[in-house]
Amino acid sequence: MDYYRSPVEKQKKPREPSTGKIRFPLWGILAVVLVSFIVGVVFSSMAANLEGFSWLARIRDTALVTVAGKTPHTRSIAIEKNGKDYTLTEGDRFEISYRDEFVIKGVDTTSLFNRGITVDIEGIGTSNDLEALLKGVELVDKKIAGDAEMFGINVLYRGAVITSIPIDVKIMPQDWLRRARGSETAQSRIEYLERAVQMKKDDINARKMLAKLYIKSGMTNKGILEYRRVLKQAPDDLTSLVELSKIYMSKKQYQKAIIIHRRIIKINPKDDIAYANIAYCYAKLGNWKRAAANFEASLKFNPDSTTVRYNLGEAYERMGRDKDAIARYEQVMKKMPGDVNVMSVLSDAYLRTGRYDDAIDLYKRLIRKQPNNASAYANIGLAYGNKGVPNKEIANYRKAISLRPKDPVIHFNLAMAYDRGKLYDKAAAEYRKVLKLKPGDADAGLRLADYHLARKEYKDALNLYEKLIQSQTKNASLYEKAGFAYGEVKKYKQSAAYYEKALKYGAKNEYIHYNLAVAYGKTGKREKAISEYEKFASRKPTMEVYTILVEYYMEHKRYDNAIDTYKKMIKIAPREAGLYSGIGYAYSLKGNTNKAIANYEASIRYDSEDYIAYYRLGEAYEKKGMYEEALREYTNAYQVNPDSDEAARKIPRMKVRLLQKKHQ
Repeated sequence: MDYYRSPVEKQKKPREPSTGKIRFPLWGILAVVLVSFIVGVVFSSMAANLEGFSWLARIRDTALVTVAGKTPHTRSIAIEKNGKDYTLTEGDRFEISYRDEFVIKGVDTTSLFNRGITVDIEGIGTSNDLEALLKGVELVDKKIAGDAEMFGINVLYRGAVITSIPIDVKIMPQDWLRRARGSETAQSRIEYLERAVQMKKDDINARKMLAKLYIKSGMTNKGILEYRRVLKQAPDDLTSLVELSKIYMSKKQYQKAIIIHRRIIKINPKDDIAYANIAYCYAKLGNWKRAAANFEASLKFNPDSTTVRYNLGEAYERMGRDKDAIARYEQVMKKMPGDVNVMSVLSDAYLRTGRYDDAIDLYKRLIRKQPNNASAYANIGLAYGNKGVPNKEIANYRKAISLRPKDPVIHFNLAMAYDRGKLYDKAAAEYRKVLKLKPGDADAGLRLADYHLARKEYKDALNLYEKLIQSQTKNASLYEKAGFAYGEVKKYKQSAAYYEKALKYGAKNEYIHYNLAVAYGKTGKREKAISEYEKFASRKPTMEVYTILVEYYMEHKRYDNAIDTYKKMIKIAPREAGLYSGIGYAYSLKGNTNKAIANYEASIRYDSEDYIAYYRLGEAYEKKGMYEEALREYTNAYQVNPDSDEAARKIPRMKVRLLQKKHQ
């Protein structure tokens, strides 16, 4: 169509907006018009009925326009579209899409020489679009923008429309894509792309563009839906799979991300990045074993990836495979010898595995690069502490604190170092600093409370224990220590209550039963006290507790319990005379005189100066009617203790009994 020229190019001088203008003498024009008029009138009916004379009708119509001033009409419009010619007449429609180019080549009207005729394409072009190259995209853009509802080719005579051919502007999916690319706002681009995919639902490229815009605009769920639609049509579309995996990972939906990455690997089995991303997802899920396996697979296809090798080291570390972790970190260190992050994790691994000298050396290298690295100094302190070098341990903690004075962990470690060095006052000062920096620190609070307890500063200790109990309501150890402190300040009711809770929450210290028994005893709960003494004795038998128990049993005539307890006491102290005397007395009260005699005799064998044993043995013989033996033992009792009125009275009685027995 390059042989068409615009009206401007066709001539440089101004002219009337018409085509084919030829200059004739005025008299010639008048003659032609007159002849045409006459011929038209005379032969009008003939021209209407005889096809061969249609030219006569044309002459008539032209004459009527020229002479009578009748409005002309359009016989046809000649158009070339995309190199193909079309002829349009009234009643036709003209279809245009964004790819079309067209030219109005000419107009056939009843106006002589088309005088006063112009052509206007609504919405585009100039005042006269005849022979001008026009583009369909301009009409499409007008329609999309809503600048016009109707479009047409208008033929005008002296500015008035005499014929209009409607133009059907066809909007295609590509139009919306084109508009989306040229749009300035994300929202308008989204709207254009939505229309595009509505018109052509199988256009996966448009859907991918729309999905990406959704994600960028924060409409993540819509983006995911579009990528899924793409994958439904094209299951192996890597772009969509990769983008979808990124979305799931950003949303922390790691299981879904793993499924997508496995689809990527199915398409490309050697995709090291997909394996690395699966490993990352498993790491986030806490499944370090699977994370390590996938990091290993990634390195198989890309052994030069220091990032993956570093992450594999971390996975091994989390699995407790410290030696393997160190090996990976050392490999990374060789490739990145000056990387402070690698130096840090490797030195930490050395410290954790007891390679204290290696840890110290590497921390010192790290400090040369980062002179203000408080953590490095603190960890050197830990290493020296584990090596048993307390002076260097403390020095490095103090240096760390000078760099980071508000770090409660470093203060705590320094306090522990002081504790180990038996510098308890300095340790307590550091624990107080920890609590000031971190008021809820349970470890520091407990150690400071224990410090006060050891110094018998019970009020301060109880203040701290009570605070700890508020946040650790089932901590048996706290209740036990608070119970002891309350006992020491003679608040036995509170002491008993806390010991009870200590036992409730699983305390195993047998002395709790003893202390609880004491508290019960002080508050008048003797039966409960005996119960706790019995529990204590079953775990930690002592003569003191057995003595308390046996006295209670004898007082309450529980002679069998008393006898059993005496037997246990005799096992502890088999040569203790008083025990035999006591068990003998229990047997006597129970009515077992023979065993009473046997135990009294045993008592006398271990202590011949115990007048009570002699006296009770005399009573036993007397019960059996063995008055001579009874007299002997009463006499022995009196000889050991002449102040014994009981023995003095018994001697003459036994003599009387013997005389009575003799004269019977």
